[in-house]
Amino acid sequence: MNLIGRVSRNIEQLKELISSVSADIAKDPDDFSLSLKYNSLKNQLEDLQHQLYQENLKREKEIIQIRLIGSTANFGTLPLDFVSGITYNFSKSLHSTSRYLQFGKKGGKKNEKIIKETIDLRLENIGRGSTIFYISGKTSPNLFGESILQNSLENTFDLFNSQTPDDVTENISNVGGNSLKFISKFLKELTNDDLECDLKWNSPDDREFIWKGEKENILSLYNTINKMEISEPVEIEFEGELITISAKGKFEIFTLDKKLLYGNFSTDLLKKMEEFHIRDYCKGTISKTIIYNPLTDKEKIEYNLISIE
Repeated sequence: MNLIGRVSRNIEQLKELISSVSADIAKDPDDFSLSLKYNSLKNQLEDLQHQLYQENLKREKEIIQIRLIGSTANFGTLPLDFVSGITYNFSKSLHSTSRYLQFGKKGGKKNEKIIKETIDLRLENIGRGSTIFYISGKTSPNLFGESILQNSLENTFDLFNSQTPDDVTENISNVGGNSLKFISKFLKELTNDDLECDLKWNSPDDREFIWKGEKENILSLYNTINKMEISEPVEIEFEGELITISAKGKFEIFTLDKKLLYGNFSTDLLKKMEEFHIRDYCKGTISKTIIYNPLTDKEKIEYNLISIE
């Protein structure tokens, strides 16, 4: 595993250890040795996050390969409207996922502009025969060393590679509902243009993410997505006890009325979340969305943290 992979893995392990020590402190807040251990681990985490930031800064950009295959691409050229529709919807899906990961369900032109400038998607190059397109985007690590574009790409490939309708339902929560409509249009464009598609991205920890978009799975994923029913989000006020804060932006809160709320928090809340220890009292606002999959007759309740104090 390369340096970025090792540092990322160490960060994840350290965060789990910090969470464990935080839970011990909640049980015994007067234990001075636990406090010292907690502060030492936090300092180590900051050092590793700075190292990850520096390494991702050197990486500069992410490159995504889009290879189009089919009868309309047999002679090495493609109608321009095919290309524009496919690349536009793919890039819009990454924009939407990035905004969702960074800001949750908070919209607005300001947030849209921040994401556009942060990931700065561009046509980097055209491969042989004009049927392979290379899209680039800025790695743009934040102060914690994390790249919003890297996280968006991982989640997007997970959705594309969903094996079952249940997998699709689970993975929707990681890209956001707004991204889904552009992914749907991307798949529809491929079908209408009688094209198959290979997507590829090499992550900084030497993993190769691949999606083989053959006609059968393009149509299957498109039909599954378009049958999904996603409710309008409803905001809920809560008070309770913070049970879990995970390294991947997950939380668990046990409310005063004895309900367990489990969901995601966006990157812009990360600094705020680090102020809390496990079992701390907290209150705030959560967004609730229901995703219903008629193919399996199952629904998933998605909770997104909007604010906490």
